[in-house]
Amino acid sequence: MGNAAGRALLEDAARITAHLAAVRRVLRESIVSETRRYPVPLTPPQVLALQVLVDHLREAGEGLSLSELSQRMGLAHSTASGIVTRLERRGLLRRSTRPDDRRFVTIELTEPVKEWLGQELPALRLRPLTAAIGRATEQERTAILDGLATLERLLTSDSPQPDPR
Repeated sequence: MGNAAGRALLEDAARITAHLAAVRRVLRESIVSETRRYPVPLTPPQVLALQVLVDHLREAGEGLSLSELSQRMGLAHSTASGIVTRLERRGLLRRSTRPDDRRFVTIELTEPVKEWLGQELPALRLRPLTAAIGRATEQERTAILDGLATLERLLTSDSPQPDPR
């Protein structure tokens, strides 16, 4: 592949990444702004901690160690520990020890939070996206869905990736 074609692929990849990041940011900000409407608003790092725990709960059905949580949040262990302590004081998280090894502590969501996640959060996550596609024409919705499906197929295909150099 020539240098010009390789540069064009890199530029396109960077543009796609920027668009995906902007969409993620809008969806994340909608949840953060919604949590600020509650009597005790959450900070963005607290929301991130909860999101990481929610995602892991959905994947594995259990909580995370503090080390795993801090790593997934991209924060220092001590910073994540402070966030967990503040969320624990608010009754949103709990630390539990494993029966077989009391030295191992798992950070888990409390039952009221799990209930909120199952009932209200899915609708909150979809609200900005639903509003946006509600403003789109049928052709635009089809183009969005087709484009995303194509991108997913290309990203998950087993064919070798071209070297953009």
